[in-house]
Amino acid sequence: MRQIALLAIVLLLVPIATILTFIRNVEGHEAHSIAVTLYDPNPQHLWNRLYAALFVREDQRGTIYGDDSLDPVLWIHSRHLLESESHDRAVHVLDEFLQTHAEKQIGDPLKRAMLQHDLWAVFDWTVQQSTEHLGDPDYATEKLALQTRLAEMMRRLSLTPDEIKSLPDNYKQGITSATFATEYDPTHREQPFLPPDFFDPHGSWAGITPSPDFEDLGVAKMHTFNVSGRSSFLVFVRLPGGHKATMDYFQTLWNFTEPWVPVPHPGEDQVTSNPDLPSFPAGTEMALVRRMNLFDNKGNLVTTPITESVQIRVYREITSTLERYFSGNWADVVRNSGQEFYEIKLTRSLLFSNRNGGLRATRRDETELPTFQQQGQDEIEEMDQNPDLRKGQLPVLQACAACHSGGGVRSFNSRDALFRPNRKQVEAEQSDYGSIYSGDNSAIDWKQNRYDWGLLNGYWRAPSPLR
Repeated sequence: MRQIALLAIVLLLVPIATILTFIRNVEGHEAHSIAVTLYDPNPQHLWNRLYAALFVREDQRGTIYGDDSLDPVLWIHSRHLLESESHDRAVHVLDEFLQTHAEKQIGDPLKRAMLQHDLWAVFDWTVQQSTEHLGDPDYATEKLALQTRLAEMMRRLSLTPDEIKSLPDNYKQGITSATFATEYDPTHREQPFLPPDFFDPHGSWAGITPSPDFEDLGVAKMHTFNVSGRSSFLVFVRLPGGHKATMDYFQTLWNFTEPWVPVPHPGEDQVTSNPDLPSFPAGTEMALVRRMNLFDNKGNLVTTPITESVQIRVYREITSTLERYFSGNWADVVRNSGQEFYEIKLTRSLLFSNRNGGLRATRRDETELPTFQQQGQDEIEEMDQNPDLRKGQLPVLQACAACHSGGGVRSFNSRDALFRPNRKQVEAEQSDYGSIYSGDNSAIDWKQNRYDWGLLNGYWRAPSPLR
């Protein structure tokens, strides 16, 4: 009888101990979470806790990163979300989200679209991450744990085709808000501006239409590659003479007889664009517009009307600076390029509160951790190990000169799309067709052949215990 009584007590204590362990784990995860109020005023709302666990990071000095950034602060060699506490916390919140069907807590299509797009970025990162050559494990188990959960969450959050079409045109909202100047003011060069007619095929700007190549990344190839096709990038140009002058310049490049010349290194069977290409005049403006892609509830990749960022360069003068020429400090590089740099970008806090179309201007002294073409070490871990690296952070707008330091046409990296044998740039024949649509489709066509997209589809097709 005594043995039976002891066994009964043990059986009663086991679930209690399990519950207490669960509570301690929950408290531990929440204790290390950073308060976020993007999706709901309550920081304990599960959507906020999910965002904090996956996207917000804190360095050893207490500096917060990623609390409302376009891209996750993760790099190819990042161990974050794969090791110890950060991984456990992420899996815990993902499980809680799935088990409670928290996707039903918020029905706003805009918030669902943003969260789906964010989770997509983390999923793709888990596919690209690689630190085995550094002596780390392959993290196969940890990646699988994240990928299966992320895939199911994105499936649940996906919108119908009609819901995606009904998402707001936040660029238009930003224009109508009258928050931004609409044109460059040479007397107030520090003032950011947002032109109102990028997407008007007969406006003062002309978009570059990429050639119809199924394997092409579109016009801004490196940008599309950097986000693995989750966004589309459109390039717009405006010469001082307006739309006609811009189209005439496109025609000049297309007619140029020798756009390519051998590289100036003997023994290399390569060519480069001719340094003597005809340049455009001072006062020319160029813009790179980033627009969000999603997939609908049928698993189809689709474009959205959401503008994520607008980067603008104004050529106040045409200098003789060579392409990718660096000397002196970065302020000198920017000055020698003859350009002014501007950026308008999306923030969730403004978007969800219906202000300015969710757009804000990047300040001239503003810094952020670089994620574009950063294929190496985790920036946050690097700064923790070497605090002096923090002193070398460049203002965001100066960093643009890293790829656009040349004078005039030498800094126009999309010029290759205007040479033969590309398609000839012509006027749009109808108002609903132009570079915006073919540019979007280029990124989507390319994404459909990516391994990360195939892997995501594989998770959807396979039986899942999470459903």
